[in-house]
Amino acid sequence: MAEVRLLTSKEVICKLDISLRQLYYWELKGIVKPKSILMGSREFKRYSTQDVKTLKQIKYYLDEGYTLARAIQKSNPNTN
Repeated sequence: MAEVRLLTSKEVICKLDISLRQLYYWELKGIVKPKSILMGSREFKRYSTQDVKTLKQIKYYLDEGYTLARAIQKSNPNTN
């Protein structure tokens, strides 16, 4: 069984060259739903490789000049 690699917020923002604020905004918009990991009394967010792939697509479309709403549509054409 393959081990699933979950990335921290810092790893995601470095990989995609985005700000933490932008990552959290996209999360607020429902683009990704990271897994919550409890460590003691603290909660940490972890992002799957699919989350990173989705965010990478969104960033690509935004960089091409699309609005966030249109970038979301283009990255997931099955939802209309």
